[in-house]
Amino acid sequence: MKMKFVLLIICLFFVRVLPAQKPVTIECRIGEGIGKIMQLSGVNNGQQKILASASYAQNGYYGFRFIPEYEGFYVLGDGKNHEYPLYLKAGDAVSLFMDKDTIYLTGKNNTAENKVLYDWVNLSKRVCEKSIFFTRSRSTYEDFFPEFEVLLSKIKPFCKNIETKNSRFNELMKHFISYELDRFALNFIYTPRSKHPSKEQRIAYYNSIVDNNKFQDEVILEMPDGIKLLKLYMMFYCLENKKNASDLQESLAVIPNKKLQGTLVVEQAKGFGRSYFEYMEFMEKAKKYVDADQLKILEDKASELYEAKKGERAIDFTCPDANGKMHSLSDYKGKVVVVDVWATWCGPCRAELPHLKKLEKAMEGKDVVFIGVSVDEKKNYEKWKKFLVEEQLPGVQLFADGWSKITKDYKITGIPRFMVFAKDGSIVESHAPRPSDPSLQDMIESELRK
Repeated sequence: MKMKFVLLIICLFFVRVLPAQKPVTIECRIGEGIGKIMQLSGVNNGQQKILASASYAQNGYYGFRFIPEYEGFYVLGDGKNHEYPLYLKAGDAVSLFMDKDTIYLTGKNNTAENKVLYDWVNLSKRVCEKSIFFTRSRSTYEDFFPEFEVLLSKIKPFCKNIETKNSRFNELMKHFISYELDRFALNFIYTPRSKHPSKEQRIAYYNSIVDNNKFQDEVILEMPDGIKLLKLYMMFYCLENKKNASDLQESLAVIPNKKLQGTLVVEQAKGFGRSYFEYMEFMEKAKKYVDADQLKILEDKASELYEAKKGERAIDFTCPDANGKMHSLSDYKGKVVVVDVWATWCGPCRAELPHLKKLEKAMEGKDVVFIGVSVDEKKNYEKWKKFLVEEQLPGVQLFADGWSKITKDYKITGIPRFMVFAKDGSIVESHAPRPSDPSLQDMIESELRK
């Protein structure tokens, strides 16, 4: 029987460093009602991330073969209304059949972990469809709540029988089930229905969803839909307790783990499409919830939003001089500021230096400041300091340590880059002429007259 396979190398690093690892093999036969393209997704920070896609052959078969980057949960599906969770580690083989109504394991090589997952999928199938894939199953609380309570009655014995030889999986699977129950319950009441229950009509389970003992650790980020659950959980908490869901302090109060708080802040920032300065107000409140890596993600988003247009308020930057003293663009408000972004290794930058010195000499005694910002890397710091002395560079000379924040904020991809700022701190020109062009001096003098 011919099988169509996609060879997926998830990460060359793992292939190189872990050559002894065995690949995972997934074989699947597709029945009626499944999309033409199948996707294999991994879990990245509590969200599904597509690793590979495959179209299946005429005989309805497709497959994936890859070296897993991690041991844990993965998801197989058509990206629409059909998906199936898998637990994979190096050397595993999975065989299954999937159509619009049925999913079941086939063959003899399926692992103990995936047999447990298969039993869970079948146990929770009707509740999952009514809650998560609700467009396939028109349901209201009148039929959902009784079925959900039947499922709840089977959870304790089901979890007691999770006894594979993989202790890590056994624990993760119990977390997975607990989280899925919350997700089923919450997603149901927040998705379109022909009838919605009042608080009095809800089953008792909803009274126990918010619990101070939940989300003390980061295991939720190993779940395929962990972030979806965290968002539902916060929304439920805020609505039930009349909290402002858009207020970080109020909404994050129910999530005790700091890493999870930061992850949720980063998620909120992704959808922030308003102006840079509105976003910066959000960032100021968000900073206390994020770690250094998460802060960098927030800053990158800020840089994406900023448009360095004429008349726009300038983004501030702060860098040290050769003596370690910090200087900010905002320190020179009240003067016209000319910024030169350059590097010692840049030939065109060095070619502009005689013209720049001549221009600075012509502007002596006037309300104008020249700031040189070097994007030399840290390893060339001493070379930069020596260059300043040798070339006797005037003005304020700062060291940005590589292609750092100023280059991201002002979308600088090539140097030299000259920028002119007005006395009030707004942008005159973020792509100003070079000093070798007389129009730069004209631009400065025009600003000085204002």
